[in-house]
Amino acid sequence: MAIIRCINKQGSTFTVSPEALVSGFTESGTYYFEIVPESRLFVDDEPLERVRHEAFDAWRWEPGFYAGKVIAELVDTSGKVVASYHFDVAPDQNKLGEVSFAAMLDELLAFDTRLLLGNEYAQLEVGHEGRTSNPHLQYARLKRYGPALLSAFIEVLRKPLTQLHRERTLRPTHQLRRIDRQTLRRALQDPAATALLRNPEQASAGSEGLYFDVPTVFEDLDNPANQALAVVLGKALRRSRYVIAALQKIIDGEGDTGARSALAPRLGRRIEFLEGLYSDLRRIQRTEPFCSLRQPRISAAGLNAISAHPAYARAYRHGWYVLRPGIDGSREGERLWISPTWEIYERWCYLQVVAIMKSIYPDLQWHDLWPDSRMDVVRCEGRSSDVQVNVLLQVRCPAFDQPASHGFSSISGKRYPDIVVTVESPAGNSFIVMDAKYRVERRWVLEGMVSAHLYRDCLRWKGRKPDLSILLVPRAGGAPLLETLTYQEAHGVGVAVLSVEHNGLQAVLKPFVPGCTDSESAALSADGSSGHDTSCRAAPTGSPHQQDEGFTPFRTALVRQP
Repeated sequence: MAIIRCINKQGSTFTVSPEALVSGFTESGTYYFEIVPESRLFVDDEPLERVRHEAFDAWRWEPGFYAGKVIAELVDTSGKVVASYHFDVAPDQNKLGEVSFAAMLDELLAFDTRLLLGNEYAQLEVGHEGRTSNPHLQYARLKRYGPALLSAFIEVLRKPLTQLHRERTLRPTHQLRRIDRQTLRRALQDPAATALLRNPEQASAGSEGLYFDVPTVFEDLDNPANQALAVVLGKALRRSRYVIAALQKIIDGEGDTGARSALAPRLGRRIEFLEGLYSDLRRIQRTEPFCSLRQPRISAAGLNAISAHPAYARAYRHGWYVLRPGIDGSREGERLWISPTWEIYERWCYLQVVAIMKSIYPDLQWHDLWPDSRMDVVRCEGRSSDVQVNVLLQVRCPAFDQPASHGFSSISGKRYPDIVVTVESPAGNSFIVMDAKYRVERRWVLEGMVSAHLYRDCLRWKGRKPDLSILLVPRAGGAPLLETLTYQEAHGVGVAVLSVEHNGLQAVLKPFVPGCTDSESAALSADGSSGHDTSCRAAPTGSPHQQDEGFTPFRTALVRQP
């Protein structure tokens, strides 16, 4: 049993055991695992760096901006996995508590699971309902069920199912065992054969060239059960080849990863695994009973035969486990990679902004739309007869010399602000930009304010500059002056605290949203962060808004913050 000793940068020592979920890890920490001789340690398919730590050789691991369950594998010199480990990485306590982070995950799961999916090391348990799929999900299922599928097919090859098949063949005299009426009828048409049958002991030497049409029964491998398994085998092969090509394309197109973990070191080992799986499955396809089938197909007879045979049922079941899409429904232990923690916070902030705007304008007809093929581009629109409110995630603002995108542009280079709010009403229009920053220390907050100033100066919506450019952080105290309403109203930039425990954004937004009276804004400025749902009314509700051309609605179950 490969138990490994681990030491963190504070000097605390603990052990990690195979298959057990080990806690004690934190994002952005540093950990040293004592080296096991003639082995390598991979974390999510990336080999750890070997260093000298104190008095022993160790593998060094530094979790990045992610939190969740991480899989590590101990591999020997031949490439065989000796043991698997499961690490539970907690969010940085200087940013978010573990309970708060779990609540954000739950809200994003309730809204739309696709907003959580990414390619970081940490994984999240998912279901198998729905039609959502991508190369990372397809690889995860090939990795999880591929070895079991291969083992089941090898078991099928040991003793494949056969079906008795009857046909007529020509046999020489010395191979005759039995004859039927058709054999006799055909033999009576040939004088030599008739003579042989009447007197076998006195048969002439010429009878050695006689052939008789006799019935033959043999075991045929071309049967419905093997035909159905051949369909699953072919689809698994095509899926493996497709995922290999998709992962290679990701490697070729990967540029500067910035705050994300590099994919290329991990994808190389994943492609190597898929190549091996594809080669093994292809070898099986070239072997009996699959190489001689006339037409692979799924039929009722084939499914009945498969259900009655344990080895066939296992191969068929794991084949469809590999091929099925979907990430919704009850979570069964399947895991899929999620986005980095800073991106999860950004998308969670979008949900909170939507909830706040809905509380400010409760009489509007609200619709959630996906205006782009990217899953992280979302637009929530509220309309009445004379009021229109939009909350957008990752809106595209083209450069100054390019056509505007839905009214958005930049007077310099192309920009993608995290969250944008626009309001059009008889009381006036407003344009607010928000940038979510996961770090809360003073130097990081001040560094993040660069983007707030940049968005305030360069972004335009229908020729209008932002009324407010705000930085969203999960904890107060980094730069207290920037969190005051006085500073924000005077300079048009600032910081707002938005977390599960504290909502300071509502009071920030109210003074910049047309349609609220001064008394309502003042009241909300005083107690808006306490969680009270004090809403000002917009214009009366008009007819529901018809969807814009090019936008498609999607199912959503938005969870309002308490």
